[in-house]
Amino acid sequence: MRGSNGCAERDGALDALRGIAVLGMILVNLQGSGEAAFGAFVHAEWNGFTFADLVFPLFLLASGLALPLAFDRRDSPAGMGRILRRSILLYLIGLALGALIGGIVFARLDLASIRFTGVLERIAIVYLACALTCRVTRSWIGPAILAVMLLALHGLLLHLPAPGEVAASMAPGQGLSGWLDRALLPGRLFRETWDPEGPLSTLSAIATALIGVAVQRRTMRLDRSVVTTLAAAVLCLILARGALLFWPLNKALWTPSFALLTAGIGLAMLAALRAIWPKLEVQRWAQLTATLGRDALTLYVVHALLTALLVLRVGDERIWALAFNALSTLGLPPGWSSLLYALLGGALSIAITLLLLRRGWRLRV
Repeated sequence: MRGSNGCAERDGALDALRGIAVLGMILVNLQGSGEAAFGAFVHAEWNGFTFADLVFPLFLLASGLALPLAFDRRDSPAGMGRILRRSILLYLIGLALGALIGGIVFARLDLASIRFTGVLERIAIVYLACALTCRVTRSWIGPAILAVMLLALHGLLLHLPAPGEVAASMAPGQGLSGWLDRALLPGRLFRETWDPEGPLSTLSAIATALIGVAVQRRTMRLDRSVVTTLAAAVLCLILARGALLFWPLNKALWTPSFALLTAGIGLAMLAALRAIWPKLEVQRWAQLTATLGRDALTLYVVHALLTALLVLRVGDERIWALAFNALSTLGLPPGWSSLLYALLGGALSIAITLLLLRRGWRLRV
């Protein structure tokens, strides 16, 4: 975990976008009460779209956008050993954090209580697929074609019935997606009969990052980053509108329409950031956002460890509930109490992360 910040030329606007994504993830994860929280900070129950649904695909898009900067500017592409090592370490960190929190919540640590999927686990799989794509291709066309193929394949499979079913279904836990979750995933499923980071939805999640790879490579070739990125955003949004005719917006299924919409929004945000970054980068809050984006893994793990602490029990209550109940005595409306709880938890996570970074400690894989 100890290391230096020595790195190649950075894209400050992209770092800021990744910082916005990880801060959004923390803000959503640390809401004091899911029932009291404002709707924007709670994932759509099934079909639908909220701010909470945007932050994870935004992070995957940013990860894809960063890969050509790391791979294409080297004299030789990263070796298979390095790619596999990074993917495995990311997956194991996610698995360890999930096992820690799951063991606390379920008061046991066994196969049945461990969730083998999750945010970092999905990032590891997406990174592996996109890094290998970067290694074997040199233009933007290959990643773009692969993204289209994955979206098309996923979309087709969503319209096929699962074994034993007479008709396709996109209802919770049903259809081919739910069937594959139950058939292929060991341990605990996040929603008992299905998992939002299941095998089928991973196809379009990979496509989200591959869109980032293709757009970044295209901008690097043309040296017109703002115009090209904005044009790609518009194209994704137009395609998303068409995809809605066939698939609903659904984060749990990561439908093609959802992948295209979130990619379009993310690319539009990046285009805006790149256009104004020369003026923004002198602002301390912008510098902080970019710093947290560069060390997003450290911040995410710190917030996950804080979550593990908050779910510990004191008597019959968890620290999380005790702290939220104490905060609720301030007399704020429930939604504002939940938001304040998340802001305080996020601020503590940021403070701890900055302290670690100041001492030269950062989590790098």
